[in-house]
Amino acid sequence: MSTNQEHKHPAKEADNCKIVRAIAGNFVHCTRHPFTDEDDESPIAVREDVVFLTPFLQLHVNHLLAVCEEGKIRYFGPLVAFEWLETVEMVRLPSDAFCCPGFIDLHHHAPQYAYAGTATDRPLTGPGGWLEEYAFPAERSLRDNLEHTKHLFQTVVQTTLQRGTTSVVYFGTLDVVPCQQLVDAALQYGQRAWVGKVCMDRNAPTDYCQSTQQNLEETKQLVQYIYKKAGRRGDNSRLPLVFPLITPRFIPTCTPELLSALGEYARSEDLHITTHISESIDEVQWSQALEGGTEDAVVLKKHGLLTRQSILAHGVWLSDPAAQLLRETQSAIAHCPLSNFFFANQSLPCRKLLEQGNLVGLGTDIAGGYDPSMLSACRCAVIASRALEHQQQSLTQQKCQQNNLSSPLLDYRHAFYMATLGGAYALNLQDHLGNFEIGKEFDAVVLTVQSNIFVCPQRDTMADIFQKLCNLADDRNVSHVFVAGKQVIGSS
Repeated sequence: MSTNQEHKHPAKEADNCKIVRAIAGNFVHCTRHPFTDEDDESPIAVREDVVFLTPFLQLHVNHLLAVCEEGKIRYFGPLVAFEWLETVEMVRLPSDAFCCPGFIDLHHHAPQYAYAGTATDRPLTGPGGWLEEYAFPAERSLRDNLEHTKHLFQTVVQTTLQRGTTSVVYFGTLDVVPCQQLVDAALQYGQRAWVGKVCMDRNAPTDYCQSTQQNLEETKQLVQYIYKKAGRRGDNSRLPLVFPLITPRFIPTCTPELLSALGEYARSEDLHITTHISESIDEVQWSQALEGGTEDAVVLKKHGLLTRQSILAHGVWLSDPAAQLLRETQSAIAHCPLSNFFFANQSLPCRKLLEQGNLVGLGTDIAGGYDPSMLSACRCAVIASRALEHQQQSLTQQKCQQNNLSSPLLDYRHAFYMATLGGAYALNLQDHLGNFEIGKEFDAVVLTVQSNIFVCPQRDTMADIFQKLCNLADDRNVSHVFVAGKQVIGSS
């Protein structure tokens, strides 16, 4: 069977695109949004060499993918004995391995990796809270020991790559020099990254706060540094490896003047934007006290910070009108299920938002979420949806009413979508990343069975093995990682 992702090119080298690498084995990717007019609940179907895990998630058995010099996918289809296979680097995967699109982490505080796994007993704001006692001191300290900062960021990039995360939206620090070191680490190890200087000009420690003008000047300085080091989009046919990012921390720490200046600069350069939105009860109350009761989404829209390039973390307390505003502006939500359990006092109604047309991907939210693995984020997203389901059922039973609300449940397949193609849509790069369509950049992770996962040959199907990997795999199960066509993890 041929899908619309296969056979678009005969994979001949005469097309000014020399093939340099090929991968043979099993491939899994999403081909579309999970919730469309088509039936989403159909059972697993097998059609020749393609297993449809759902209509939007396909498992291609014994296939071949070829990558050209530019790091883009040149061929994806059945394994055919092309002559050029004798002259290219060939990776043959074991029968219990699956090549998947690289994971996309939409929300990660790189400086906070230093204390990941601690402070989960603290509230987000206030005296003795997460920001005051942990986040601000940890971030501020990176200006004082640049050798330590370099080592920390190298560790962050290597750790996330080893877990199959090929693209990350990184919050940096208030200071530009540590942010430059984060850029350098991403380039050194070959990770696709969005790096932003955190901006704050109010409600922050006196020694970790800048004027409105200094925030803007250092933001521009970092943007130019990234352009110099990584190039800018449109310089050639390839995507840059590192993108600049406009990063107001959140409304309580940014004056209206700073928000407007950042929004205008983002518009002038067509830059990605990230910030926190409607994250927790204390954050929402604090923000509304400063903004006359206005919701975060309305404030951000007013200042030009809701665009097709915006990635907004959390959003668990978004009202229906605010969610509608995000849909209208095509601003994306970074769902961070693990940290939401600790700090948000609620879970994101992820399925509802996806069904309504909101753009939603996944984030680890290091260090509010203590696990840098996107597979862990996928599992937490499924668990969070179960918690919402139980909450919904309990409320309707207490009111002695029939539950006519739509189910909030997600499963591993929806989570896999959010970690891959959903993340690409959130970044407005769905034409370049997220699956194995021909012409897209080859960002991929190979998941393979190791001793930590038991497979029963008499019972387990290919679909079963893939589901086991989604639910049980960790860094031991990552054998190869590719970014922009280059292998960055694993042996040849």
